[in-house]
Amino acid sequence: METMKEKLSQIEQMRHKVISGDVEGVKRQHREGKLTARERVSKLLDPGSFREIDLHSGAYQTGFDIDNQEIPGDAVVVGGGDVNGRPIYVWAQDCSIAGGTMARIHIAKIVRVMEKALIDRVPIVGIYDSEGPRIEDEITAHAECSYSTMLQFQTLLSGIVPQISLIMGLCVGGAALSAMLSDFTFMTKDTSCMYLVPPSPNVNIQDWGGARIHSSVNGNCDVLAENDEDCLQGCRDLLGILPLNNDQLPPVVDTSDDPNRADEELIELVPVETDKWFDMRKVINRIVDDGYYFEIKRNYAPNLSVGFARFGGHAVGILANNSMYRAGCMDTRSSDKHARFTRFCDAFNIPLLFLADCPGFLPSVEEEQEGVLRHGCMVIHAVAEITVPKILIVIRKLYAGAQLAMPTNLITVDRMLAWPSADRGGMGATELSSVIYKGRLDRAKTPEERAQIWETAVKRMAGTIKRYSLISNEDFIDPRQTRPIIINLLKHLSNKKLERPPRKHENMNL
Repeated sequence: METMKEKLSQIEQMRHKVISGDVEGVKRQHREGKLTARERVSKLLDPGSFREIDLHSGAYQTGFDIDNQEIPGDAVVVGGGDVNGRPIYVWAQDCSIAGGTMARIHIAKIVRVMEKALIDRVPIVGIYDSEGPRIEDEITAHAECSYSTMLQFQTLLSGIVPQISLIMGLCVGGAALSAMLSDFTFMTKDTSCMYLVPPSPNVNIQDWGGARIHSSVNGNCDVLAENDEDCLQGCRDLLGILPLNNDQLPPVVDTSDDPNRADEELIELVPVETDKWFDMRKVINRIVDDGYYFEIKRNYAPNLSVGFARFGGHAVGILANNSMYRAGCMDTRSSDKHARFTRFCDAFNIPLLFLADCPGFLPSVEEEQEGVLRHGCMVIHAVAEITVPKILIVIRKLYAGAQLAMPTNLITVDRMLAWPSADRGGMGATELSSVIYKGRLDRAKTPEERAQIWETAVKRMAGTIKRYSLISNEDFIDPRQTRPIIINLLKHLSNKKLERPPRKHENMNL
C-alpha cells in the first residue's frame, strides 16, 4: 500500500510536468517577445501568492485526432493570488499549448474563477492570448460551456467587482467580446491584436485590429503598454487604486506628499487668454500626490483627459478638458469617454474632480451627423446620477453645454470653485457680440461705424461674462492653493450620502 508521502510525491511529479509545459511552445512565446501564461501570472501577483485551481484538468475528448495531443490544463491557467497584499482572481490563456485555443474545459475553468470572484467580491483579471475557438471542440461543444457563459458571468460581475482584461496576443471572436465587457482593457503595443470578425485577405492584421487602432481610433483600448512587463505592472498599479468591490472604499495610501503643499508654478502655467492652449495634464501632475496620474484612454479623444490620482492618499477620478486638442471642446468621442469613466467611478465609490476649460460642444456637420445629441445625453445622464462626491474647479472658460458635461449649478455639484481666470456664460464675448449685436452691425453704414459698434459690443459682453462668472461660482481660489483646497473638500465630503429613487435600472440613451 502506498504511503502518504509516496502519493504526495506522485502528485508533485504530475504538477511539475504540467507546470513545465511544452518546451518548444515556451521558446516560441519568447521568440515573439512574449511571456508565457505562468510567467505573466507570476509577474502580476505578489511573489508566492498564486493558488492555482484545476491544475490537472485536461481537454475534453472530442473523437477527433486532437485527442491524441496532450493539452495540459486545457491551455489556460486559473486561480487566485494577491496584488499589493490584496486578493484577486486571475486567468491566463496559455498560447504555448495548442495555440491557447478555447474549448469547453478551458472556458469552464474561466467561468469557475469568475464565479469565485463574484462570491468572494474581489477583482478579476483575464489575460488573453489565444488563436480562438478549438474547431474540434466547437463541433461537439455543449451550450453550457461556451463563450456565452463567460459573457453572462461578466455582466453579473459588472459594477460589483473591477474587471480588467490584458490583451497580450491574439484575442478574436467571442473572446474579443469578453475583453470588451470588462471595465478596463490593456493591450501590448506590438504583440497584441483584437477583432470580432477576421480581416479581409488584403488587409494588414494590425490595421484591422492592432493595439494602436484600438488605443487611438476606436477607443477600445484603455491602456497601451510597451510590452508584457509594462502591461502587467500597469495592471498592478491600477488594482492598487481600485477598491475590491462596490461595497468598499478605495485603499488609502501614505504617499508622503505634504497635503498643504502649494505650487508656485501654477500661477503662471495657464494663460489667462482663453484663445491660447495649454496642456491640462501639467496642471494635474502638479496638484496630485507625487505627480502620479494614471491616465485612461490617453490616445483616444485627447480633448478630454480622464484618469486616477490621489489627494492626501485618497483615490480620485479626474476629468479634465485639454485645450491642446480641439480647443478642449466636447464631442461624440469625448462624450463616450466621459460617460464610461464617470459611471465606473460612481459604481466603485471613487470621488470625482472636474477641471474645466471647455468652450462647449464642437459645432460641425460631422458631429451632428454622428449623433452628438445622443452622445451628449449620455454624459448628462452619467453626471446627473452621480452619488459620490463631485468637485468642480473652473480653470478657465466654461460655456454653453459644457456646463452640463463639466457639472455646474445647472447639474448639481457638491463644490464649485474657480481660478481667477474663469469665464462662465452662454458663450465667449466675441461670439455673444456677433449674435446679440448682429442687427446693429448689419445696419452700420461705414466700416468705421461697424468697428465702433463691434468694439463697444465686445467690451459690454466681456463685462457681462465677468459679472456672471463672479456670481456663478461658490468662490475663487488662488491657483497655488488648489491641492490643499481639494484635499480639504474631500475630507468634508467623505460622509456624503445621496440615495437615488428605487428602480430596476435607468434607461440611458446609449
